[in-house]
Amino acid sequence: MEIGELLRGAREACGMTLQQASEVTKVRIKYLEAIESGEFAVIPGEVYLKGFIRTYADCLGLDGAQVLLQYNELRSARDSAALHQLEQERIGRTERVRREKRERRLRALGRGALVALIIAAAVVGLYYAGRALGLIRWTPAWLG
Repeated sequence: MEIGELLRGAREACGMTLQQASEVTKVRIKYLEAIESGEFAVIPGEVYLKGFIRTYADCLGLDGAQVLLQYNELRSARDSAALHQLEQERIGRTERVRREKRERRLRALGRGALVALIIAAAVVGLYYAGRALGLIRWTPAWLG
């Protein structure tokens, strides 16, 4: 169960309104609503959030330390999942970059081989043209 759901359920079970909870805890209604809805980013810092959760839980008759421990465990699990996802994305990017580099190298190698083949064909063509015109009299042994 999420922390916000737990706290909202406890507040409703006590028959307490957010206004009343705010007056008892001295925590703004805006922040209590954010905690109950799980929108923790609204609260201006992790230290404040943890203090508000503990105070709110104590106000509702819950063990604030235990609720805070549950929050920390849930956060740790979420952070771990987020880190795992980031790592998977990093691995995916690394693999994609490697694949793109390999493809570029193969294209460059193919172009280089094509250029070498064209140059070799031009040299052989010029050789035979020179022989036909009598400009070249020497023949390499391997050409016979």
